[in-house]
Amino acid sequence: MNIDPVKIIKISAGAVAAAAVGYALGLQYAVSAGIICLLTIQDTRKETLKITLKRLIAFCGVTVLCAAVFGLFGFGLLQLGAVLLLFLIICGTLDMNEAVAMNSVIATHYFASADISPAMMGNELLLLGAGAGIGVLLNIFMPSNTRKIRRIQQETDEKIRRIIGRMAVYIGTEDKSDYTGSCFEETDRLLEALRSEAVKYIGNSFVSEKDYFYKYVGMRMEQCIILMRIFTDIKRLSAVTSYSEPISRFLSKMSGEFSEINDAVGLLEDLDGLFAYYSEETLPESREEFENRALLYHILCDLKNFVALKADFAKNLDENEKNRYWGAKMQKNID
Repeated sequence: MNIDPVKIIKISAGAVAAAAVGYALGLQYAVSAGIICLLTIQDTRKETLKITLKRLIAFCGVTVLCAAVFGLFGFGLLQLGAVLLLFLIICGTLDMNEAVAMNSVIATHYFASADISPAMMGNELLLLGAGAGIGVLLNIFMPSNTRKIRRIQQETDEKIRRIIGRMAVYIGTEDKSDYTGSCFEETDRLLEALRSEAVKYIGNSFVSEKDYFYKYVGMRMEQCIILMRIFTDIKRLSAVTSYSEPISRFLSKMSGEFSEINDAVGLLEDLDGLFAYYSEETLPESREEFENRALLYHILCDLKNFVALKADFAKNLDENEKNRYWGAKMQKNID
């Protein structure tokens, strides 16, 4: 069960504060301001503002409906049912279902008080302002999840680096009985957690360039799909020959240089050298040798795709992104 203690504390404190504001203003149904605050707080700033705007628009709609129906036909249960029915249809049509719960409560306030006067409308508007306003303020001052992203990112990259290091060993090992793909399960879990945090990071920012982490995790996910294919090919190698040694050395080097700030240009050059090396080798003489050489060539092609993904990622970063996300790490390497 995924529990966010910061969010729980924030919602609880916000609900109490909103209700307190409602009581301080002498509003009817003041405690409802706390419920409105509770419903307002979302995981990201953008989501909170978007939903708050929808609820404000829906508030105007439900108030007009109540004024029309209750004003013409009185305050009865059938009339309340008619208001809610029409309101639900309107919200569903306009994709504002997030506004249904809160504004249905507003409708019941008009009904329970048997009052649709401007003063009562002002009371409900102040309830909405107190609850939603405090909810929005709490989300504006939401702490950044950058530190959490960096922790997961570091753990994920270390897992991938170890996967590559194991490949360097097992591509030249005859007995692969203990070479399993269990490491990919943990890596997939970390990547999904990183993707989720990257989405929150974007939602809490109003700067377009802050999709860096989302692009980063997408690149790593694609790389892991390629690594899974390489793992399968290594498992299928039936014999260990000298032809696998250059790829093993390259994998060791790639594992050692695996880093967020590596632009992978040097690794691409090394791969070009490997392709040139293998193109000059003599042709296989047996079927088994042919099959193993074919698997090695397929591994080499996948490695090039793997490295190219990182090279393209680095190439497509602008200077602002490099300075923001790579600057400190690059300076640390220089020092």
